[in-house]
Amino acid sequence: MKNKRSKLQIYFDVISAILLEKQNNEQVSKTRLQHKSNTSYDKLLKYLDEMSEKGLIKIENEIYTTQLGIKFHQDYYSINELINEITQRLS
Repeated sequence: MKNKRSKLQIYFDVISAILLEKQNNEQVSKTRLQHKSNTSYDKLLKYLDEMSEKGLIKIENEIYTTQLGIKFHQDYYSINELINEITQRLS
């Protein structure tokens, strides 16, 4: 059974997918984001709206991350690395 992801984990996964798509393609499609972030299309649309309202991403003619979104991504990654490091030490 898979663990349920937190909203922050999903935000991280969506931003990771946007950044990856931006490296590889000109346009970021919602369908590709759906697959790369492993979420349903309707939930992805809800998360994209929330993330846009929070200033993590911008949705205009295309989807891209803001400076705040990039900072969130870096911070979340660092925190996850720290948690993994502590978990390994305690194992």
